[in-house]
Amino acid sequence: MEKITSISQNQPDVDDVEKENVNGDEDLDVITKPFNPNDIDVDIATVNLGSIIDMLENDEIELQPDFQRAADVWDNIKKSRLIESILLGLPLPSFYFSEDPVTQKLSVIDGLQRLCAIRDFILNKTLVLQNLQFLKSFEGEIYSDLERPEIKRIKSLKITMNTLRKGTPNDVKFIIFQRVNTAGEPLTPQEMRHALNQGPAASFIKELAELESFKIATNNSVKSKRMQDRDFANRFMAFFIGYDDYNGELDAFLNDKMGELNRMTPERRDTIKTAFNRSMKYCYEIFGEDTFRKRNNQEDRRKPISKSVYDTLSVNIAWLTDEERKKITTNAEALKQGMMDLFNDRKFNFAISTGTGHKSNVEERFGRVKKLIKKIIEL
Repeated sequence: MEKITSISQNQPDVDDVEKENVNGDEDLDVITKPFNPNDIDVDIATVNLGSIIDMLENDEIELQPDFQRAADVWDNIKKSRLIESILLGLPLPSFYFSEDPVTQKLSVIDGLQRLCAIRDFILNKTLVLQNLQFLKSFEGEIYSDLERPEIKRIKSLKITMNTLRKGTPNDVKFIIFQRVNTAGEPLTPQEMRHALNQGPAASFIKELAELESFKIATNNSVKSKRMQDRDFANRFMAFFIGYDDYNGELDAFLNDKMGELNRMTPERRDTIKTAFNRSMKYCYEIFGEDTFRKRNNQEDRRKPISKSVYDTLSVNIAWLTDEERKKITTNAEALKQGMMDLFNDRKFNFAISTGTGHKSNVEERFGRVKKLIKKIIEL
């Protein structure tokens, strides 16, 4: 196989990833395996803000430093207004955390931006108060400028701290995460999976997303912002190791399989990485700049990357032996024509376009591509 050495010079479209319709026209989460409410273990405590500050100072709260959105979502005016509210003694919304069994830290479910503002003002001392509405005398001040009464007022503010204990099953944590993560700048599903699966799992998914082969195969157009690239890597890994376990709940499935990474041996993770890297290279060699994109005919304009085409094609290629992949590459034109035929097939097109997370549609598209590949191998 020819070695890939550079990324295409063509500039990607502004939004080069197709919007995915996972659930179908109803756009509702379909829960096929309800969880036991008795599995929910939440500690609800009213504490002084000083307790939170102490945990931040001692690195006991994970603020997700590699979240692309963590540091810059709130500007200094919004941060200053939060500090002003604290100085005024106004009640803050509840904070939600999850105990992480790997890092032994608290992962933030809801309240990340507030915590970053508190950290910047009190611990880093980089936030200069500005554009305040009521406490004009504090304009231009930093934490070191405050008098003892103001410091006491900040640290004694009562807040509600909700903590999901580490004994709560990961799938239950994910559902609760979805329910409470609604204010401010909600986390994306992949950001939630990242927060709930710290340790080797989070590092491994990041490692896959940063592979040059993945960037080349996707024309460098799947962005790291909001962990979109890690969502792709997570999707490949999940279907590659657990396709037979899929029950129609895509988010829960991806979270569950990401959790499995923490229980794997390093050797098993290396096997997945090798399969991913090899699949990206072969897919690009066969399809070039059309990799993971729908093409109905040769004259059709290039379309955005489709997640459902991506997982179906990349995983099916990864499942092949080296000899089978070489045969597919030799008959690349037959595979490209076969995929165009599938894109023009009503049932297959529906499976990659509408309700792509439904189990029947996943089985339809994976099965049809697998059958096509087998046919070409036997030529």
